[in-house]
Amino acid sequence: MWLARSAILPAELSDVELVENVLRGTPGAIDAFYHRHSRLIYHCIRSRTGGQDVDDIFQAFFERLLKSGFRPLQLWQRGSSLPVYLSSVIRNFVTDFHRAKRLREEAVGGTMELEPLSGNEDETITTTTQLKELRHIGVRAWAVLEARDRRLVCDRLHRDLDNETIARRLKLTIGALRTAMSRAQARYLAQVRRLAPEFFADKP
Repeated sequence: MWLARSAILPAELSDVELVENVLRGTPGAIDAFYHRHSRLIYHCIRSRTGGQDVDDIFQAFFERLLKSGFRPLQLWQRGSSLPVYLSSVIRNFVTDFHRAKRLREEAVGGTMELEPLSGNEDETITTTTQLKELRHIGVRAWAVLEARDRRLVCDRLHRDLDNETIARRLKLTIGALRTAMSRAQARYLAQVRRLAPEFFADKP
């Protein structure tokens, strides 16, 4: 099961060995890949965006990797530098992300400026920082779910699909979907709580 993927792989694995473990679905491999390369991926995105949308693109990039079964890693030429290869993949992904965003904005008549979350600037900064941390944790939590749970969570939380559409895609009854969705969301939240217990501390 994916919940067992918290197992720790040897830190001395080469990038080739690590990628092969990810593609084989070895327990702990996705977490190990994230811990080794997430900082590089984040900074590559930041350097190509100037910090704009960096967190959204970071999350979308990992969601695309997971959804595609790590297809970019299948295409990586073994023997070449994985960080250099990831940089080129990220460059193309950022370009596609901004193109899709621009098309969406044009479709709705342009962007909208958002009002600050609070009149207190310090409070707003703290809230924004916490949201960024939770986004990163959310990606890691999503990575350790079973494939079906990931699809359910993605369809509901990221694609915002209605129950009828999701049920039709998965060939489930509405009742069976509601049960599966409830359990998937509970398992997802359990992983988030495990990774970030400080955000869910009981109030005194």
